Amino acid sequence: MKSNPQKYLRKHLGYLGDVKGKRVAVLLGSSGRKAIPLALIGASVTVVDISEENQRYALEVAKEAGVEIEYIVSDVFEIDIGKFIHSYDVVYLEGGILHYFADLDSFARIVYDLLKTGGRLVLNDFHPIRKFIQYTEDQGIEIKGDYFDSRLFEGAVAYKSMFPLSEQSEFPDCLLRFWNMGEIISSVAACGLVIEQLTEEPRADGNHFLPGSFTLVANKFIVQK
Repeated sequence: MKSNPQKYLRKHLGYLGDVKGKRVAVLLGSSGRKAIPLALIGASVTVVDISEENQRYALEVAKEAGVEIEYIVSDVFEIDIGKFIHSYDVVYLEGGILHYFADLDSFARIVYDLLKTGGRLVLNDFHPIRKFIQYTEDQGIEIKGDYFDSRLFEGAVAYKSMFPLSEQSEFPDCLLRFWNMGEIISSVAACGLVIEQLTEEPRADGNHFLPGSFTLVANKFIVQK
């Protein structure tokens, strides 16, 4: 990581721009796999994540890499917005996080408040249709489930499968909400951010003809009315 931090950011560097000397908030930043490379290329990075274990690991890796990151252990909805309002040049979210939020409009408003005027949101997540499309060589493409279903579902936390089976029973399930693309775009636009681009990326499992993820870039401007 220390020798080539750009490698860990290569998919999104074009969206992030030059972050040297800029303040970047990485929400639900997990183990720091994006935050630490950002710090290595000159950004001042704040991570917000609810896991103390993630914080401990990220700070240890950052220390070994010779950089400092700020790591706040908190639910995003419980951070002290007054302390961080209009503080960040970039808010960066990456890799399967939106389904953890039951209220996307409120989350988008938090992002808006964190950003400075002229700041930008870079949001990368699983493509909403991905969960509902299955492909096999025998059956071809199959659509399963309801893309517009707005219910909350019980599901396992993402890292549960990484633990021994004997320990997995100790993990509580969490509630998930699978947002469709229209809801995601509308929440970002409704909070006041100006959408610059939406890029859809193919799946990485060989089925490159199917959508796998998307990246949305939006900016905080003062719009004269």
